[in-house]
Amino acid sequence: MTQYSYIDIPFNLRHTCWFCGEPSNHCVEFPKTASLFAKVGHAPIALPACKECASVKYAKDLTSIWAVRDQIKHALIDKYAKHLGIGENWTEQELIDSEFTGSTLGGFGRSAWKMYQIAKQRVEYQGWPLSLDNIAIEAYDETSGFEFEGTRYASIHSCIDYFTKAAGVDKELLSELVNIVSSERFSYALRIAKLNKNVSNTKRLAIVDEVLLQESEQQEILLEQANAMFNPNIEEVSVAGSTAPVFAIQWALANKVEDLAQLCALEDDYFDYFEHLGGPAAFMSYNGLQLYFEVRQNAEWVEQSDPNKQYWPS
Repeated sequence: MTQYSYIDIPFNLRHTCWFCGEPSNHCVEFPKTASLFAKVGHAPIALPACKECASVKYAKDLTSIWAVRDQIKHALIDKYAKHLGIGENWTEQELIDSEFTGSTLGGFGRSAWKMYQIAKQRVEYQGWPLSLDNIAIEAYDETSGFEFEGTRYASIHSCIDYFTKAAGVDKELLSELVNIVSSERFSYALRIAKLNKNVSNTKRLAIVDEVLLQESEQQEILLEQANAMFNPNIEEVSVAGSTAPVFAIQWALANKVEDLAQLCALEDDYFDYFEHLGGPAAFMSYNGLQLYFEVRQNAEWVEQSDPNKQYWPS
């Protein structure tokens, strides 16, 4: 029979659920199966949990306790989406001023904000650092999941599902908007979705088209601003059968790249900036720029053959 060891528990948290902060009277044992013991990097552990968190059915093949926590958090977010949604649709003062009356609405007005606060505290609870016999257990992978306004979701799709339930936004619209503006601008996409709940298909398409147009226009503005930084007098340079195009040399000058070492250090930035060219074209331009910097190490070549010598720092 597998022996699970309890994690180290601070004295003041000895009756606290590690997952949500509620009083604990159960435990979660990890990993679930003996076949995973060698993959988790530590001895089998037991974590104090409340009845609700302990009852969540998480995937059996998980090899990280943090992945388990994310799935349990997602289950709580999904279950209490309506409670959490109170904070999405009301402020505390609005509930106080709402003048709800009657046995049902009156009770909602009095208890709603407290329900929201309890649910929010549970999903945002971080637990204490994990250790076993004073030996630290793996740190949390911050790159996993998706975090928005202090709450970590299992994925961007889980976050969209949550706001669909909690705030009543149109799931298809929010998903389309996130695809357009990226998850980094989720708050912007959500703001538009909240202003356009219960939209028709025609209205949804119109909103998506409008946002696409706005994003396209914004990209054009940024491109114009970037071009304004570039020297229009630059000439392309051919070296050993490869060409350093004008735009690549302009980019190097604008980013104060003066030699091959600096160019190599900014390689990722270069390919990110010229991602729109596609892989082969971006690589060919970068290769030409590399050869240009290599030959520029020859002072005689620079003096006799570099058409852009006056634009480089001396």
